[in-house]
Amino acid sequence: MIFFRIDLGHKHGLGHYNRIKSLIKYLNLKNYKIIIDKLSNISFLAKEKKNIISLYKRNNHFKNELEDANLFLKIIKSKYKRPIVVKDSYRLSYNWEKYIYKHCKKVISIDDFLEKQHFVDVYINHGPCFSNDNEKFLKKLKYNNKKNCIFLLGPSYALFNSSYNKKEKVISDFVFYNGGSGDLLVYEKIIKKLSNIKKKTFKIVLIIGPYTKNYKIIYSKFKSSKNIRIFHQPKNILNFLIGTKIFISSAGISMFESSFLKIPTLLFKMNDNQNLSDFDYENLGHYFTLEKQDLKSLDKIVNLTGLMLKNRVQIKKMMSKSIINTKNIKKNFQKYLKF
Repeated sequence: MIFFRIDLGHKHGLGHYNRIKSLIKYLNLKNYKIIIDKLSNISFLAKEKKNIISLYKRNNHFKNELEDANLFLKIIKSKYKRPIVVKDSYRLSYNWEKYIYKHCKKVISIDDFLEKQHFVDVYINHGPCFSNDNEKFLKKLKYNNKKNCIFLLGPSYALFNSSYNKKEKVISDFVFYNGGSGDLLVYEKIIKKLSNIKKKTFKIVLIIGPYTKNYKIIYSKFKSSKNIRIFHQPKNILNFLIGTKIFISSAGISMFESSFLKIPTLLFKMNDNQNLSDFDYENLGHYFTLEKQDLKSLDKIVNLTGLMLKNRVQIKKMMSKSIINTKNIKKNFQKYLKF
């Protein structure tokens, strides 16, 4: 049995869930359980419900790594002997891993941060900063991890959804997305400016993530605009990406998806963990990356999106240099993770 312990929900977003779902697909896993804090969105997780276990009861919540580890061990020790554990969580690190380690056959961590200490057998970090065999970063990781840890690093081990259905393609000029729990209204002024440009009627799609709390407010603000279509918690955003000309999004997991599809993308660094260098983003084929504070420069951003739209063919050619290759990624995981 393989257990996945992940962060998921309004506070943590969808990224951790998307990554482990990609790993499950790459390895063709059938016998697994996904352990989350609480089941907060039943409809979105309906197909996966039989494999999901809630760790905390209704009135309880996460307090610290040790308490979480004890609750986790009660689940795995009651029915399973020395399972494999894959953890994708920003809250849980060295203390949690070391506490459960002796009860597991193997412990694997998926992470984004170089400075965090770990106690695992396999460490996965798909950050583009590793695409050029950066010895400085590798040295830091080895120092912060258990001896004999195997490191699976860089976009050659990228975890993202690569499946879509061309029959379900949604055509548009612009798609706006701000992650599984992000507030789409950060783009409100840009969207309104684009939708009110004279002599041009752009088809605009807004994707509201499954853990976005203010989706009713978003609907109320844009429902009267005939050229704007709103989709709440769609099962697969790739069906929207394959039909759009320009993708505007936070620099989360979706940047791997648009890189894979070669969709011209304008990225905004919304969170602290979205702090790659320009060179790292370029390795993924992304040449238009801005800070969250740049959203204040409304006219400049609207002009930029117009230029991107006009020159999208050239941008696609630039994106062809992206190092993302799903066939190689699948082979790499199957080579090093044999469960």
